[in-house]
Amino acid sequence: MRDRVAGIIPLNALDVINLLFHENFNLSRHNTLGLDIRARYFCDAGNQQDLSEALAFARDRELEILVLGGGSNVVFSGDFEGLVLCVNFQGVQFDDQKVLVGAGVNWHWLVRHSLQKELYGLENLSLIPGLAGASPVQNIGAYGQELDRVFVALAATDLHTGEELTFTKSDCRFGYRHSIFKDELKGQVAITQITLQLSTEYTPILEYGELVSELERREIEIPKAVDTSDAVIAIRKRKLPDPDVVGNVGSFYKNPELSSQTLTSLRQRCPNVPSRKTEKGLHKVPAAWLIEQAGLKGEAVGGALVSTQHALVLVNQGNASSQDVMALATRIEHQVQSKFDILLEVEPVLY
Repeated sequence: MRDRVAGIIPLNALDVINLLFHENFNLSRHNTLGLDIRARYFCDAGNQQDLSEALAFARDRELEILVLGGGSNVVFSGDFEGLVLCVNFQGVQFDDQKVLVGAGVNWHWLVRHSLQKELYGLENLSLIPGLAGASPVQNIGAYGQELDRVFVALAATDLHTGEELTFTKSDCRFGYRHSIFKDELKGQVAITQITLQLSTEYTPILEYGELVSELERREIEIPKAVDTSDAVIAIRKRKLPDPDVVGNVGSFYKNPELSSQTLTSLRQRCPNVPSRKTEKGLHKVPAAWLIEQAGLKGEAVGGALVSTQHALVLVNQGNASSQDVMALATRIEHQVQSKFDILLEVEPVLY
């Protein structure tokens, strides 16, 4: 066995360096909030063999495992005393209108690459940060579309047994920004590949007035798929701070879904509250509106700030700690509940 050097442990059963395990690893570049968080151990698994070695490493040392993708939808509450495992499986395979995607593939690249292949169904999900493997965890969505519309199945590995598993769409129990991987199977599996069903026929999803307005501004009456993608990109760039410039995880809260009775009661106090009816008959109210109406836009705790660009986004001004972020979130939730009697639900995964 080779000696440990500079915080890196080369290890496998054959005493050959296949996978590097980093000690006391700084995760600031592996979470888009840019929090200065450390992992006791970190490794980057690019294939199934790497993943098997990582699981053996953790099992031998009785370490908890945290699976990390692009870090664009995770908030750390402090240092992680286990193994942070970055699943970086690459590869995209097109099979007629189906596409098999490695968990480590950049999501936005996949959207644009599919458009180049003249396969449609992902346009409204343009410019969502992160990797493909994380997309089912949140059932990512934007501008009237969610992943489950095109989702077929995923491959995953049990973190405890190493068993390779397949999950169908129904197995994933998708909901609004939710799946089985956020509760019952949180921390239990590593997603390694997803399969999506795209189409050679483009069917526009133009449920959001903001998207329609952007297309009209561009004088596009009958949009092609790439037009919709371009419009979504423009809106997101205009509305949301770029995580490469200002640390953030995008939307920090889900938009509350209210019953008709609850919405009626709310409108007795706030007649101008905006809402959009969902397919399930509930009424989605923008969390950003609630936060702004509670007077919290621009609110700060330490280095954490409610973005002045978009109230749904909490940003790291450069020196925020995880405690700053969580304290600001607690303040937001308390004030919104106090003013509107609505409890906001955090969208990113908390660790």
